[in-house]
Amino acid sequence: MIAIAEATPNDRTALMVLLSEMGRFYAERTDVEHLARAAEALTTPGGRAGPFCLLARLRDLPAGFVSMSGFFPAFDFSWGLLLKDIYVAEAHRGAGVGRALMTEAMRFATAGHYTRVDWTTDGTNGRAQAFYEGLGIAPSGKVYYRLTGSALNAAACGDWPPEGDAP
Repeated sequence: MIAIAEATPNDRTALMVLLSEMGRFYAERTDVEHLARAAEALTTPGGRAGPFCLLARLRDLPAGFVSMSGFFPAFDFSWGLLLKDIYVAEAHRGAGVGRALMTEAMRFATAGHYTRVDWTTDGTNGRAQAFYEGLGIAPSGKVYYRLTGSALNAAACGDWPPEGDAP
């Protein structure tokens, strides 16, 4: 039986286990202090914008989670929900945890009167794309942009390529 509930401060240790596994998979920081701050953020929603975290347990073990944040405006100046991460522990893959988390995320969205749910996946993540395809969800066709690190810092200082020199 898969049990899913919104994560609370009592779930931080379970979340840290999952975040650590996910962090190793994506080559991210996994020191205890960093994971503790992430688990705290995921269990301390800031109003309608979140963040929100749904935690799945299978046989009372942490099996996966989905993290989401609200955004405004969406269609007709309503609230939308960005599904930021869905992660299922390696030991629980193939047990229906991902499908259950997606279903519960959509219930969370409709119960909270969010009018749409958006998410992305890396273009090279064929496993995730196959999962979404198996749910009958097609890509939206939007192009996604991102700035991080030194490029973000440069843009914050107005250091853009001269007009007409952009790629």
